[in-house]
Amino acid sequence: MALPNQADTDALDALIDAWEHQQEGYVRFRSARFEVILDALSYAFDQPATVLDLGCGPGSFSKLILERFPAARTITLDYDPALLDLARHNLSGYADRAKVVEANLMDPAWTETLSGQELSAVVSSTALSWLPVSGLVTLYGQLARLLPESSLFFNADHLSRTTSGPFFAAVGAADDARQRAAVLSAGHPDWDRWWRELRSHEGFAALADERDRRLSDAAPNAPLTPALHTELLRISGFLEAGTIWQHFDDYVVYAVR
Repeated sequence: MALPNQADTDALDALIDAWEHQQEGYVRFRSARFEVILDALSYAFDQPATVLDLGCGPGSFSKLILERFPAARTITLDYDPALLDLARHNLSGYADRAKVVEANLMDPAWTETLSGQELSAVVSSTALSWLPVSGLVTLYGQLARLLPESSLFFNADHLSRTTSGPFFAAVGAADDARQRAAVLSAGHPDWDRWWRELRSHEGFAALADERDRRLSDAAPNAPLTPALHTELLRISGFLEAGTIWQHFDDYVVYAVR
């Protein structure tokens, strides 16, 4: 396989940078939610051995974990072929510390891609809300069976705005709208524009088409309440579960196996 030239490398770096800005348009304190999970991992472990990143996108969270914990390894998992291609580039500087895996969380056999690797923690950011409720129930049960005692799980995502009532829903929506407007006014792309730009790069149109095919029958996002997430985790077999961070309807849910 030919090595990418500098122009290819620069183009991929620009796409990843644009992704980060695009995501910030939907998650106002995205870096803060990452930081609280990284801090919690550092308090729990001197060095986490292996961390599984579910729904990894282009590997943003995995890269932060590898930077924060120089002895850690990551397994970076997604079903989106276009984003996985970016993840391979994004994490290429970490050699054998970063393993990028293609797997569908709706396929019960996805755990086979881990090859029996023992995990210190599982993390996910802005990804599990794409699963239907039935898929989330199955996933939490699988994680409870898969994870060793005292390992950790973190899910950072927008959860239901209906948690408390109309005021909570209104201020959450207003905060999201203000953040999106600020990012767009700075010239950064929204979700649709970013995907159009990705398709314009050589080789990515076919990957994006395959992504669309794979997700064509995906269920609508299920904005479940944090209370339901924590209850499902406890029922699945986690010893402790709760909310470790919140900004309006943006939460980090944690669980201890």
